[in-house]
Amino acid sequence: MPSTVAALVTDPNSFFRDRRDAPSFAGPVLIITLIAILGVISSVISIRGTAGVMSQMISDADAGQSVQTLFQAFQLVGVVIGFVATYVIWVVWTGIFYGVSAVFDGSGSFTTTLKLVGWGFVPSVAGSLVSLFITVYRFEVRGFDVPTDAGPQAAQQFSQQISSGPLVALSAVLGLVFTLWAGLLWTFPVKHARQVTTRNAAVAVAVPVLFGLVGSLWGVVTALGLL
Repeated sequence: MPSTVAALVTDPNSFFRDRRDAPSFAGPVLIITLIAILGVISSVISIRGTAGVMSQMISDADAGQSVQTLFQAFQLVGVVIGFVATYVIWVVWTGIFYGVSAVFDGSGSFTTTLKLVGWGFVPSVAGSLVSLFITVYRFEVRGFDVPTDAGPQAAQQFSQQISSGPLVALSAVLGLVFTLWAGLLWTFPVKHARQVTTRNAAVAVAVPVLFGLVGSLWGVVTALGLL
């Protein structure tokens, strides 16, 4: 697997050209599953940490326990939805690439495109790892200040701690980098799976990738409190 990923990163054009005729689901499914698992772990840590702080903000012990129980329910739902959503995103992005490339008379099958596009999520594995490290540091190592005041103002103060700051901004900036990297890689599976030119494949990929970049940029702006 490491040598395969190295070939993907160093020479994506040859990598996807060689796999065009007989692609497998094994590698892409492993990549998507890794992303899903890392995302679930990160979500569990952040939800658990948030629940802990919220329960400390409530003076009534029974109410605090109720908050913990509520967040545990959210955690379970979030784990299921987050895990499944990763696979849905894979299919949706492939569908967009497939549909846009049809404008350029793309002729390859959706299944082949799905298999090859899955390899292009390798940057998301790296991004998910970095995001997990940041989440662990923020929630498990550094922690958050528990507001001393009760009420909506305390909740707003805690919400600001979670959603803003240098580490949140760093995560969003890295999101920009990994999205650009993925966009570069996805050009080649679309090119070979749909049998279109490199330029047309790049255009097909650019449409959804631009939305991802805008989302990451918005994350940077909000994390730095520029709005």
